[in-house]
Amino acid sequence: MNQQYNRPMTRSPQRRKQSMDTTTRALVIIFVVLGVILAIVCGRFVFNLLKGWSGNNNSNLPVVSSNLSGNNAAVAAPGVPLQSGKGPAATSWDGKSRINILLLALDVSPRRQSEGQGSPLSDTMILVTVDPATRTVGAMSIRRDLWVAIPGFDYNKINTAYKLGEDYGIEGGGAQLAMDTVEGLFGVPVDFYARVDFQAFETIINEIGGVTITLTQPMMLDWMGNGNKFTIEPGTYVMPGDYTLAYARTRDAAYGDGDFARGSRQMEVIKAIRDRVLNLNTLPTLIARAPAIYGQISSGVQTNMSLDQAIQLAYLMAQVPSENMHTFNMDDTVTYATFNIDGSYILQIIPDQMRLMRDEMFSGAGSVVVDAPAVVVPQDNGVVVAEGNPLDLAVQESARIQILNGSNTAGLADRTQSYLTSNGLTDISIGNYDTTDSTQIIVHTPVTNTLTYLAAVFGVPNARVFNQADPSNSFDVTVILGEDWAANNQIP
Repeated sequence: MNQQYNRPMTRSPQRRKQSMDTTTRALVIIFVVLGVILAIVCGRFVFNLLKGWSGNNNSNLPVVSSNLSGNNAAVAAPGVPLQSGKGPAATSWDGKSRINILLLALDVSPRRQSEGQGSPLSDTMILVTVDPATRTVGAMSIRRDLWVAIPGFDYNKINTAYKLGEDYGIEGGGAQLAMDTVEGLFGVPVDFYARVDFQAFETIINEIGGVTITLTQPMMLDWMGNGNKFTIEPGTYVMPGDYTLAYARTRDAAYGDGDFARGSRQMEVIKAIRDRVLNLNTLPTLIARAPAIYGQISSGVQTNMSLDQAIQLAYLMAQVPSENMHTFNMDDTVTYATFNIDGSYILQIIPDQMRLMRDEMFSGAGSVVVDAPAVVVPQDNGVVVAEGNPLDLAVQESARIQILNGSNTAGLADRTQSYLTSNGLTDISIGNYDTTDSTQIIVHTPVTNTLTYLAAVFGVPNARVFNQADPSNSFDVTVILGEDWAANNQIP
């Protein structure tokens, strides 16, 4: 292992890396965030959850008092949210109704703080739904570059919602704005949140004695993104907190498709945490040290769930059969990559596919049948369009379209308007623009079906589709006609 800093890490004999199935991933997500984090607040929570999973009734496990304290510590008392200062209001839960929980991991790296970047971004967002009636659990990892409407603000990447809520003093803080944003995206209520920052994550890893990770190829990582890079050679290691965090956070495309591979590594790390905590040799020590650990991480771990609700959830989770736990990942079947007007990389959702994934997650019983769903496929020009009849989808969207003539051909905007109107797109205005060689599309509101149809008609690739979010704009989408359209178009 080549590195700039000499940090201890134990190497274990190399062994074959095992893959994680969907069920294990769901178990891991629930246990670590609503187990490890909340368990450190109350040892009884870990004890009960362990009994439910292992089937063992180990009466020798110690139980600590829930009256814990620490700097900025939350009050562990019935009915009181386990959070300090401002945060989303407490939510009632009868233990019988479905609940949805947003899990947040925050980027509070020293680099961000030293550069004065304000409140942290949410580095990881996972939406979890638990249905007591059917004993089912679903968990969806939300891509942080997703371009969404943030209530009270402009369109932005979804990971900025927490930061905006904190920076602008929104009631309920960043967690509330993140919850509201996810609600708007999926059309479902978000009842609770649980968040942890990087420093608290490192502390948890160190307190459990590190986690076992196996590498099959050399990997160069970066301490908190500050340029202090180091290389880990193939092998099996017991990683301390700082190594584990660097491993989980890297998304260098050289090591496997950026954010997608990053998500897989995070699942691997979470599984390793679960395995470590569920080890009966580790658990008694962890529980005995719960008050001290909580004092160290209390300011970095927050939730609007109360202690009694957390325990109630733990009992429920113990009764959920493994086959009823499912995870979902926002891959390129539900999103596509593009750039906003500033040239920043973003991900746009494919509405029909996103709705199908959401419905499947909340059905708890496999895929949901939808009448004639649109199948979205990539075309040769790199634009995602609907298979079947994309024009019908665009017409149903009733988007307000602006056509601006940026060519030297007089009347081109008027002719283009007539052509589109004859095809059923009726809300179209025209005007002029500075001369430009290439046609481009600017999106002001999320009218994805109209965008995909227009991009196909005008032959505009993703590189010339820009997002200039403005809900107050008189138009949903603007098309600037270039010389390429003047020279080669399909207008009769």
